[in-house]
Amino acid sequence: MNVTSYLFGEFNNGYTQYPDDYAEGIFSKFYTNSKSTTQIAIHRDGCLMYYGYVRKLEQGRYIGFCIVINGLMLTKLEGLFSLYENTISNLVTNGQLIHFNEQGNIVTNVDRLYMNREDIDLLSESFRYGFQHLRDSTQSIPAVNYGVSKDSAKDFSIEDNLDEIVKSSHTCGYTYIYKSKGFNTSHLNSYKGVLSRLNNEKTELAEQYDKLTTKYKETIKQKKQYQNVFILLLIVLVCGVGLFFLKDNLNITMNALNTANQTNIEQNNLLTTKNNQIQELDGQNHALVLRSQEAENNLTSFKNLLEQRQPFIIRSTSFNFSTGYLSFNYYGIKNESAKIHVRAYSDDGNLYTNFADIDIYIGDNANEIYLDKYLNSEKWYSFEILKENIILGGERY
Repeated sequence: MNVTSYLFGEFNNGYTQYPDDYAEGIFSKFYTNSKSTTQIAIHRDGCLMYYGYVRKLEQGRYIGFCIVINGLMLTKLEGLFSLYENTISNLVTNGQLIHFNEQGNIVTNVDRLYMNREDIDLLSESFRYGFQHLRDSTQSIPAVNYGVSKDSAKDFSIEDNLDEIVKSSHTCGYTYIYKSKGFNTSHLNSYKGVLSRLNNEKTELAEQYDKLTTKYKETIKQKKQYQNVFILLLIVLVCGVGLFFLKDNLNITMNALNTANQTNIEQNNLLTTKNNQIQELDGQNHALVLRSQEAENNLTSFKNLLEQRQPFIIRSTSFNFSTGYLSFNYYGIKNESAKIHVRAYSDDGNLYTNFADIDIYIGDNANEIYLDKYLNSEKWYSFEILKENIILGGERY
């Protein structure tokens, strides 16, 4: 499948796209006609089919993806939302191009896309791999209907009839499919929920802190007032007037001052406890991010190791004694050409062998290699499939 991928959107320094070419006008129209947080935008231009996606962000920003296919069209469109929504989830989780802020909203700090080539190359490879799983839902594009304007447009929601949407995608110039809810993956909602909860707790603690600070200032003000009263009482005491009658009032004033000081100490202790809780929550959030990164790194390392050892995994084999061909089903890990060695051992010690150059494709595939049609079907044989002396699979018949 001939696939070209684009990344575009409104970032910190305005509109930018990669690669930067004639398609800017098409993508600008995708965003101009966006009516919800997420939408699929499809455009037909002759034998080219543009399958785009627009996700609105905060502060007037947005990010968009587009896959261009030559000569083919998709007959099942539900997989597009899953592909693009999982891409958004991975970008936010890894902090590539977009990320969550403290309020749990998706934002970006990217200026120009060409300054993030490494992230974009990984994203393009992910799109090409994802579209391999959609190739079973493709067919040739019908002839252009010149009775319909190339700038015509139709709007649908995700709940509308799929056959009508597919028909519109190759008949009209532009087709829009809107999705106003359920566009975040469960992983993204979980991550967003943690951030929102932490932000709410932080806001509540800040409000409590402000209240405690106000109360503390009022207590200090009262304390100064009590001190002024105490000084006045001392003056009265020196003067020797009313010493006996003022003694009880002075004791009451001192007790009130002690009570206010004790209240102030308790409030400060409470504030310290809340600050410790904030630090603990921040630590939990950081540990969650580290575990996510570690799992992603382990998966990448395992995939790289598997690609170095073997290009595909044998699922099953079968041998046709009439034709002499050994057939095998495999799951391809990467696309490449490989030299395959096949050996068959009979129970009486004879060895039959052959080599073949085959093309390996990612995903579930099948192939066959000729051995010898004169193998005796009444004997037992052990078959092995090898690449560079590494046994990839085999079976006994």
